[in-house]
Amino acid sequence: MNVEKQYTRYRKQNLYITLFVSLFLMLLLLGIFGILIINANHLNQYFKEKFTITVYFKQGTPVATIKKTEKRLKTDTLVKDIVFISKERAAEKAKEILGEDFIEILGTNPLQDNLEIHLNARFVNDSIVKNFTRNLQKNKHIQEVAYEQAVLDLLNKNIRKIGIIILGLGLVLLFIVWLLIRNTVSLSIYNRRHIIKTMQLVGAPESYIIRPIVWKNMITGLLASVLAGASLYAGLFYLKKYFEGLTFLSGLNTYLYLFGGLIVFSLVITLLTSYFATRRILRMHADDIHF
Repeated sequence: MNVEKQYTRYRKQNLYITLFVSLFLMLLLLGIFGILIINANHLNQYFKEKFTITVYFKQGTPVATIKKTEKRLKTDTLVKDIVFISKERAAEKAKEILGEDFIEILGTNPLQDNLEIHLNARFVNDSIVKNFTRNLQKNKHIQEVAYEQAVLDLLNKNIRKIGIIILGLGLVLLFIVWLLIRNTVSLSIYNRRHIIKTMQLVGAPESYIIRPIVWKNMITGLLASVLAGASLYAGLFYLKKYFEGLTFLSGLNTYLYLFGGLIVFSLVITLLTSYFATRRILRMHADDIHF
């Protein structure tokens, strides 16, 4: 009898350990994909905010006038940052690129003072950029406003495609994880069908049978999601620590939302799956549980 009790206890513990490990691995996979989505969005913002609009001022425009224009533009909600590049600095950069002093050859500096403007990522689209540059050209001191239209088109086109692909993959992965978790929880409950059916046959109410099963599986899901979140956070911490160039791995609040989402997802899915799987066994005929 003791051996039989020990075996039953071992089998029960083994079921919960298997369920815990399965939930942990699937939630970890889901969390990794979530992190990829977060950082894909961050990279999207990063590249958009590197898009440059260059404002060239007419020769002879006082620096004070340029600075006044720069100060006014900095108050614009569209603008993220502005860099003033004097024609002397532009000549130095050109000299570094060309490897020779072209001013000595030409006898004068033909370059112009300019402002390099970067917009906030959400405003980097064709219509807003065109309207923004059109307003800039109304300034009588500005000779030209230039930007790479091909780069802008490429940014919006490719980012839209990547977004659709990531969304599609995310939905497929979410469905697969949901299916695997549902099957894992259902299987762990099905392996206890004899106990569940016996409790029902001796007159135990359904709520009395279902409640502890649901609670245990929810607690297992909670622990698995917390461990998955902690593992992901630790992985991000060490990744950022040893690869300092990965500056896009930032935004603690965003990751906290992701980890919170994993916890809610695991609680909801274990709750629903445990409830319906147990009810299914309770609805089964006593003879069917042996198959």
